[in-house]
Amino acid sequence: MEKLSKEYTEKIDNQISKDYKNYFKKSKKPKILLCTPEITELPEGMGNAANIFSAKGGGLGDISAGLVRHINENNKYELHIVIPKYDLKIQKISAIANKQIDRLAVVLSGRGIHLVNDSAFSYIDNPYSTNTVHPPVRRSLAYQRYVINELLDRIKPDVVHCNDWMTGLIPAAAKSKGIKSLFTLHNIFSEHRTMKEIEISGIRPMDFVENLYFESFPGNIKKNWKKNFDTNRVDFTASAIMSSDFFNTVSPSFLEELYNDEFKDLVSRPIYNTIKEKYENNKAAGILNAPNDTINPKVMPGIINFNKYTMKEKKAKNKQLFQEKMGLPLEENTPLFFWPNRLYGQKGPDILINNLEYFFSKYKMQIAVVANGDKLLEKELKRLQKKYPNLSFRNFEENLSNLGKAGADFILMPSRYEPCGLPQMEALRFGTLPIVRATGGLKDSISHLDVENNTGNGFVFLMADKAGLEFGIKEALRFYALDINIRIKQMQRIMSESKRKYNLKTTAEKYMEIYDKLIKEKMDE
Repeated sequence: MEKLSKEYTEKIDNQISKDYKNYFKKSKKPKILLCTPEITELPEGMGNAANIFSAKGGGLGDISAGLVRHINENNKYELHIVIPKYDLKIQKISAIANKQIDRLAVVLSGRGIHLVNDSAFSYIDNPYSTNTVHPPVRRSLAYQRYVINELLDRIKPDVVHCNDWMTGLIPAAAKSKGIKSLFTLHNIFSEHRTMKEIEISGIRPMDFVENLYFESFPGNIKKNWKKNFDTNRVDFTASAIMSSDFFNTVSPSFLEELYNDEFKDLVSRPIYNTIKEKYENNKAAGILNAPNDTINPKVMPGIINFNKYTMKEKKAKNKQLFQEKMGLPLEENTPLFFWPNRLYGQKGPDILINNLEYFFSKYKMQIAVVANGDKLLEKELKRLQKKYPNLSFRNFEENLSNLGKAGADFILMPSRYEPCGLPQMEALRFGTLPIVRATGGLKDSISHLDVENNTGNGFVFLMADKAGLEFGIKEALRFYALDINIRIKQMQRIMSESKRKYNLKTTAEKYMEIYDKLIKEKMDE
């Protein structure tokens, strides 16, 4: 084949560059690409069919939904969001055929909703489902392949906002393309894969290899790539923190705790080192999450609706209904404590469960647990509820959990560490007071109640142990012993304050401030 002349090649190159620039002149607004494997819902403004594309595994789904909704309403940016196409979940919700789902995906892409169409997501309806053919890391790589190989070049966002380890390679790829990135850490988990494994997934790691964080220092990676290719593993979370232009945790205190290395046994050295560097270079922040706007006792389904003025009567009815559903004695004047979290070590359920016999022997109280998690802890709860009529355990159901927040007097959250936590802020909207350990987002959202000075919104203890939890329970019982009208006055104040202080609009505004900062940095370069 005859080689093209240099002049002709330059002409083609210039024309491609011109066409490329013209393609991205379609919008005068800055472009934001939000990458999240979880979302509770999409706003109707992005298309009437958008609400069938959702998947929630935890708090990330709620914050993603809230962020998208408020950014969309703000109308300041051209917003794009990329989520997995969970065919099974879509069919359960809508009963539309695969052919129509694929057609709808094309239509929605024109409205800024980009669906990752891969078999890795076809047979599950939960982001954290276990699947031997497509385990979480395989799904993560399929998701990232679509973003890195297609969307970054097609959309050319001004800022790409990535969430947790599942998106960990995207900031590194974005940096190599001159795209600004924000990485949000919702938890401290990571995954590790070699460049060979990443390459096999369809992503070319050598395109951005200098932006990756390896388990072992690779030296001159471009020169030494062969000996690192199938032995030295890439740390997804550390790579994202290191290569992003800005990094944030989901509460200010959790960022401080990470920087101060308070979780040495939990946080790997690569993740700690990258957080420390970002913090010291003023490229890190803590932004407190907030409950979804739908968490509202006035309108929430499955409970007896109430507001702060009807709370005294209606909350008592919700308590009775919750006691009935949990099989607890219908004792209106016995304080009811609710466990709203998963039964995992991080949340400290063993601190409660291992000391239940002691608490029941010393205090008049009821305890309701609506949760799943550690099978040994579930088994122990089943054993103990046969022995103690004031203890009830049920597997997690969202409606039952919401009723628990509406009907209980207190919720229990003795977490060993807590990146943010949402139940403690949700409970406040129902006038249900949290008992929390002073860590992470719990520390940032709950302050110790002082009735005389009309301040505080819960009960805070310092140590994640029996003595600490007992202190919180005793303080709660001391409050419960006050005259009902004094208690109601405090609960009404707390309900009003919580909606003003902890809402997704405020959280979204803080993220948009970071977007604007990164956009300005790009313009000044």
